[in-house]
Amino acid sequence: MNKYLLPLPALVLATTLSGAAQAATYRAADGTATFNYRVTVVPVTGTMTGVTANVTLDPQDLAATKGTVTVPVSTLKTGITLRDNHAKGAGALGTAQFPNATFELTSLTGGKLTEGQTVATTATGKLTVKGTTKTITAPIKATLSGGKVNVSTQFKFNPYDFNVRYQGGADSVTVDVTFVLAAN
Repeated sequence: MNKYLLPLPALVLATTLSGAAQAATYRAADGTATFNYRVTVVPVTGTMTGVTANVTLDPQDLAATKGTVTVPVSTLKTGITLRDNHAKGAGALGTAQFPNATFELTSLTGGKLTEGQTVATTATGKLTVKGTTKTITAPIKATLSGGKVNVSTQFKFNPYDFNVRYQGGADSVTVDVTFVLAAN
């Protein structure tokens, strides 16, 4: 046997035993976002469908995670068509020009995903709504199940910070986002 090939089996064995995981691209489609908002004294809830995500993730090193989540605000539904049209209008979300809100992940607190266990972590990134970008921090829950990662978050932000104006609207909106990541 070639003396240069002798170390190869040892290297393969060491890599296998160390459990070295590789980062992989994960994608999500058909996620949902819900929101709670107050207009004057009326609580308004709504949904947005078709949430997508494109994430590079190493389940053994969450701190290395990077990616983008896209929420199609143009799919907003509150159960009242006239209210939906006002919310999508130029003065509010301006969905004709800005059909999506995006979150670009810049950091995620460390840890690792273990099959069947939920990990609570914190994401920091750039939220863009109506063409305005601000850095936010949001709590994340992630569960690895059968090779897929179930992700959920709930966070609040001030829509006025993003130039979203709705007559009588509150200065706080609560958003819940859920999606399932599958390895590409």
